[in-house]
Amino acid sequence: MMRKPTKFFLLAKTVILIMAASLCTGCFGGRETDEVAIILAVGIDKGKTAPLEVTVTVANPKAFAAGESGGGGQEDPFLTASVEGPSIWECYLLFNSFGAREMSFQHTRAFIFGEEIAREGLLKYINALLRYREVRRNSSLFVCQGTAKEFMQKNKPRLEASPAKQYEFMQRMSQITGLFPDSDIHRFYITLKSLHSSPTAALVGITRGEKAEEKTVQPLRVPYYAGEVPQAGGKSNAEFIGTAVFRKDKMIGKLTGDESRTMLLLSGHFDLSTFTLEDPQHKNNVITLRLRQGKKPDIEFKRQGDKLLIHEKIYLEGEFWYIQSGENYEDPKKKKIVEEAFDRQMEQLARQLVNKTKEKDYGDIFGFDRYYRKQLSSWEEWEKLPWKEIYDQADIVIDFNTNIRRTGLMRKESLTKE
Repeated sequence: MMRKPTKFFLLAKTVILIMAASLCTGCFGGRETDEVAIILAVGIDKGKTAPLEVTVTVANPKAFAAGESGGGGQEDPFLTASVEGPSIWECYLLFNSFGAREMSFQHTRAFIFGEEIAREGLLKYINALLRYREVRRNSSLFVCQGTAKEFMQKNKPRLEASPAKQYEFMQRMSQITGLFPDSDIHRFYITLKSLHSSPTAALVGITRGEKAEEKTVQPLRVPYYAGEVPQAGGKSNAEFIGTAVFRKDKMIGKLTGDESRTMLLLSGHFDLSTFTLEDPQHKNNVITLRLRQGKKPDIEFKRQGDKLLIHEKIYLEGEFWYIQSGENYEDPKKKKIVEEAFDRQMEQLARQLVNKTKEKDYGDIFGFDRYYRKQLSSWEEWEKLPWKEIYDQADIVIDFNTNIRRTGLMRKESLTKE
């Protein structure tokens, strides 16, 4: 016969449950929002009097408070400050020495490295950031043409209330334009640890506007790096276009806008973009297509003597956006002419980019090693694999397969004949 629990046992059980609930709340390290300064973006450059110069953009709570009280417009929504020190966290300590609030990385959306420090190596700084629990691994990673300090001081987004929202939206713009990669510190770190791939990061810069160097623009080409787009009357001083290429953790080169798009196509990270190609039947006329990735690329490996053959097939699908000549390419038979012309031109661009990576010693920026890893049976083989030499000597064949499924809102374009 079971004994009934005594009143003392029930009381002790209740007290233990209450204490356990209070201990599991996780609020011991909590901070009120008015106790912290929220860092929106961090820039890291070489210092003049110390090894590092760290720049932060911080949300200004006075601006939002003024807006709520009806007296907004007098305060800047964000503030930018810089200090020099021997390490990132020493600079963090110095920031806290002249601010009434503790700096917080919980909402930091971007880490921007100056080009000079990127060429010296980023791994030691990435390691320092990833050790801190407040740093989000999905925060964007950018390399700036020039210094990160100048970029952050001159970057004044016109359409957003803060740079944090701008950086968040620019990640989405990478998926819409394909002119720069969607890079974050976690992906950069993982690529470094994969042993054989070459990491990449998005390139940013301050616009030169009408002072930018004029370049000859050809169909399917976007020959600009960040800061070189010849814009006039733009809504922001910042430009996001191009790619910084790394060998291990050191930056060794750059890709233009169209080269970045081709890189994303070959790596399988492409989402959507607009392509303008020369009309195959009408000289001095162009055709614009809006294309997305139909499915992940097919990649095959074959041994040809001492060389490796890498055969990749890329699938795209989309619609017509513009037919300048008025030719009836909507007709299925004529549509095939455009698809084949586009495929041949893109295959040529892909060959040029592959050759560039070999000539400039960029290594495998496409991640082919991820697929080749399936050919090996152990981690020891993977560690000893001389993939850089294999890639440089490999015959790489790229085939495009484009399917224009839709014609937009016009089934047949009608032009007035003279």
